[in-house]
This record gives sequence, structure tokens and C-alpha cells, in this order.
Amino acid sequence: MASTSSIYLFRHVQTKQILVSSRQNMKNKVLNQLGTTHKHPQLRKDLWRPLVALTGFQSPQSAQAVTDALLQRSKARQLDLQSSEEHIAKPKRIRQVEELDLVEKSIVSLREALESVAASRNETKLLALWEQPHFMELKGDKEWPSFLEHGQLELKNNRFVKE
Repeated sequence: MASTSSIYLFRHVQTKQILVSSRQNMKNKVLNQLGTTHKHPQLRKDLWRPLVALTGFQSPQSAQAVTDALLQRSKARQLDLQSSEEHIAKPKRIRQVEELDLVEKSIVSLREALESVAASRNETKLLALWEQPHFMELKGDKEWPSFLEHGQLELKNNRFVKE
């Protein structure tokens, strides 16, 4: 049986920032993804909650391809926001909150990343386990790819119960 790989998205409960990890327990180096001039959050287990766990990848390479596509799209969305004239015209305190709120943008980027690698994948179905069901509805104007099934993520005290 082939080994399976997973992708985990974690959200900061106060700032709504998103981190992507290949493991259930994040390491400090994932904070490099934020690449922001704002104060870096710490990896406090009480502030970072799992948003979604994507399981069922047949190889670490296919999971990494989705992770890379997701991070690339998220950074592009962030740059588009920061360079838009409408955004720049807002007061700094409002801009900072908008720039940190990445939950919906990251979910749309995840859907796009899954679609982009769908053509090159020859795998079975993937399973997306969501912390809260309403998050899967933030997918944007398109539907989720047909190879993706959705489920409920089981947590106890913000920790994974099972995959």
C-alpha cells in the first residue's frame, strides 16, 4: 500500500492568518510563510487552530505540489490586495486587519491549487476534513473539484483525534 501524505491549514483565531504545514504539529519554521512586517505571531497552541486537513495524497510530491501552488496563489492574492488603490486609500489600521484576514482568500487559493494539479494527478479521491462546515462554503465562485470529498475534522482540545 502506498504511503499517504497530508496537508494541514491552520488559522490564527485572532488575526485570521493562515499557515500551511505537512504535519499535524507545526514547527516554528512555518512562521516564515507569513513574511510580514507585522508582529509575528508565536506558535501558541491556544491561538492556532486546524482549519482543514487534506488527506489521501498518494505521494509526498503530489502533496508538495498542492502546497506550493497554494502558497504561490496566496502570496499573489496578498500582493494584489496590498497594491490595489482602493486598499491603499484606506486608513492603516483597517489595511492591517484586511491584510491579515486570510481565511477566505486561502480557501479560494486551495480550491484553485487543487484544480491546477488535477490535470497531472492520477490519484484516488482526496478527503478534506474541515474544522467548521461553513469554511468549505468560502470556495469562491466555482465548485470544489470532483475528486475532493468533504468531512468533519474531529478535534479534542484543539488537537487532532484521528485523520
